Amino acid sequence: MIRAKQKMAPEITPNTFLTTTGSPSNQKTTIFFISGNPGLIGYYHPFLSLLSKYLDRPKEKHSPSLPSFQIYGCSLSGFEISEHQPSPSQDNGIDLNLEDQICFVQGKLAALMGDEASLNGTANSETRQKVILIGHSVGAYIAMEILRRHREESPQSTFNIVGGAMLFPTVKDIAASPSGQKLTTLLSIIPRLAVVVSFLARLLTFLLPTSLLRYVVRMVMGDPPVHALDTTSAFLKSPRGVRQALYMAADEMKTITSDKWSDDVWGAASAREPIAKLFFYFGRNDHWVADQTRDDIVAVRGRKGGQAGPTMVVCEEGLPHAFCLKHSDVMAQKVAEMIGQIVA
Repeated sequence: MIRAKQKMAPEITPNTFLTTTGSPSNQKTTIFFISGNPGLIGYYHPFLSLLSKYLDRPKEKHSPSLPSFQIYGCSLSGFEISEHQPSPSQDNGIDLNLEDQICFVQGKLAALMGDEASLNGTANSETRQKVILIGHSVGAYIAMEILRRHREESPQSTFNIVGGAMLFPTVKDIAASPSGQKLTTLLSIIPRLAVVVSFLARLLTFLLPTSLLRYVVRMVMGDPPVHALDTTSAFLKSPRGVRQALYMAADEMKTITSDKWSDDVWGAASAREPIAKLFFYFGRNDHWVADQTRDDIVAVRGRKGGQAGPTMVVCEEGLPHAFCLKHSDVMAQKVAEMIGQIVA
């Protein structure tokens, strides 16, 4: 098990991102990032790198410096990319649903934080480490579920989840969104959509040489940056990725429905301490979040006046749901500001 007290070397691989900011002597707050679907951390390498840069820089000359941070993210289970891809006959992976991914991410967080005290009840509030969750798209749903379970099941944990930044969050009624409606219709026509599309993707990558595959991906994605091109090409060639993405998406349509969390999780005024300070950043015309769904969340759960509750922001800059492709810099700046307010 990884212990958070250890000095951990930065690591950036196709499946992992880990870096630190500030002085090693400062108390570290862990920023734990959870990706959307498809769950490849490679899409977010520039965003997380830029976030570390902005958190390592004092905002003003005489402003107090932020604490040091440990920033971590990894690919979701079933999306891992191997340098030596196995043949189709070697792919014995099991399709994982949303609940499986929540358990996987929760285990990763516990391992990263060396969370052994929850087993013997030795932790106390003064010695607990601090964690801030960042979730993108369905990663925001996973983050909210982890926050709920942590508060309910881990009162003696080695860490507290003190805040979260939910980016373009699909936390309610995802099937009502424009893309959700299209996917639901497609699944009704082709129930085994994940198997069919996975087979076609495998056939495509088998027939096309790597250079031609990258050309096709570049044309379809509209000339994406290199990190997105590399990640997408590797995703299409991975033994389980395409099937896992669609299987998980189908389960999201059935699972992400009504608001499942209490005031305690949302950080409302009536919540017990410690209250997690949450930020929700919604897009306009987000094809995975219906406008009505977004407006309902803001109206019901958003902070009102001086009361406690999540800070809800609706983007007025036209940023897309998949910000990690071409808009990492502006989102990294926004999230750095959110984190600054959480730790203030």
